[in-house]
Amino acid sequence: MIDFKRILFPVDFSDQTRAVVPFVRAMAKCFDSEVTVFHVGSTDSAELDGFVAQELPHTLTVAQLAQGDPAQEIVEFAQQNQIGLIMLPTHGYGPFRALLLGSVTAKVLHDAHCPVWTGVHAAEMTSHSPDRWKRMACAVDTDERDVPVIQWAAEFARMQKLELRLIHAVAGASWVFTSESDPSMYEFLLHAARERLAKLQEQAGVTVEVDLVAGGVGPSIHQAALASDTDLIVVGRGTPHQGLGRLRSNAYAIIREAPCPVISV
Repeated sequence: MIDFKRILFPVDFSDQTRAVVPFVRAMAKCFDSEVTVFHVGSTDSAELDGFVAQELPHTLTVAQLAQGDPAQEIVEFAQQNQIGLIMLPTHGYGPFRALLLGSVTAKVLHDAHCPVWTGVHAAEMTSHSPDRWKRMACAVDTDERDVPVIQWAAEFARMQKLELRLIHAVAGASWVFTSESDPSMYEFLLHAARERLAKLQEQAGVTVEVDLVAGGVGPSIHQAALASDTDLIVVGRGTPHQGLGRLRSNAYAIIREAPCPVISV
């Protein structure tokens, strides 16, 4: 059973961090969570306590200060304190923010063993607060390693009473074989992907709709999520030192370019 009894919320007092606060509050309410507000760096407890009092006044919180490398401290604290979910922005800036992933966020995504929530456009996602979610998508490859990811997404959707769909970017479609240049090969690629995904769903014990999209993983999943008015994307990011499949090598692209929050597991 998915349990977010303890949420870790790293903060640096930036506007991007403050934009994540409504999502932290809503997620904590959904799961009856205790939130550890965690700051790594040179500040005093009064500043952190002030942030907590102002931003999370009605949420069960613990304020925690640390010194050292921010990503390492976040990951170690999560491992040592049974954290169920880490929530943080990706810290993209300006017109190219969809192409950026902050170094701390990237390291946490790589090293953390618990699910990680990220939001590139958190300041623009007021309509996607967890207490208003209706639809979620699970971005998958056709590798058997995605079976537990599908199972996790299905369990989360069941618990939160959300509609779940799978999204798969078909390798080779659109940039090698297109419906115009080679319709028979294009249809073959889509048919093969449907068959593989049907087997994955059978292994996972899950039956949901599948969206097959053509193009680069990040942009195509971005467009599919927009088209289906998706509130949350779940993606498997793999584990440290694990051989990376195609989706996992593109997981950061999905996170960077997603039009809604992403939980990576």
